Amino acid sequence: MKSNSSVYLFSNSPKFNKESIPGFESFSKDDSELLYSTLVLNYTEIFERLPQNVNIISCLDNSDKEFLPEVLNNNRFQTIFGDTSDKKSILKTMSDKYFSKNDNNIIIFSDSIGITHEDILKAINLLQIEDEVIVLGKTNNGKVAFIGFNSFNKELFLDISWDNLTYDYLLAKVNKHENLIHVLGNYMMIKSIEDFKNLYVELSGKESLAYCSQNMHERFTNLFIEYKELLK
Repeated sequence: MKSNSSVYLFSNSPKFNKESIPGFESFSKDDSELLYSTLVLNYTEIFERLPQNVNIISCLDNSDKEFLPEVLNNNRFQTIFGDTSDKKSILKTMSDKYFSKNDNNIIIFSDSIGITHEDILKAINLLQIEDEVIVLGKTNNGKVAFIGFNSFNKELFLDISWDNLTYDYLLAKVNKHENLIHVLGNYMMIKSIEDFKNLYVELSGKESLAYCSQNMHERFTNLFIEYKELLK
């Protein structure tokens, strides 16, 4: 019997091991780790607001095993590890272990921000019909923040190149199949200095507290101060 819904936080690279993480633009290793880890930790706070019947699974790189923060070791979170440079292998592990056991699955990409717990619940609600449904989370720069589905389409997932996903590319792949498609939008993906500048602007508004707590704001602010010259 299927067990409601699962949300997966999907990492495209190491996030906590300073020796293994990719450098973010001109950031130091320490500051790259602070940025990537804050994006991940921000989601742990959002996930804590979800009902207990929503399963939370973080999908991290093998090299992060010895550097996992305490919050990801508690009973609310399950964690699987894999080689993030081979994303289809991790997705196969996810499909074998989880997808078929859940009515609804939502994969959130960990370098995104702007998704609230209410957005996740809205996506789950859209998936709760008998027809095959896909919900896409679109960023304001044409990337993909998340993909939700209520029926695992192996053919579709194997057809997708999971590196540097764009919304237009993914939509074209999804449209090849019989699905109802819903799109939620206006999220952010932090991949470049331009994205970092946009994050600075977005977090200056009170609305951002819906998806980024004061504690997380302070972590990001340390980076904004350190790289203030880049924000001009």
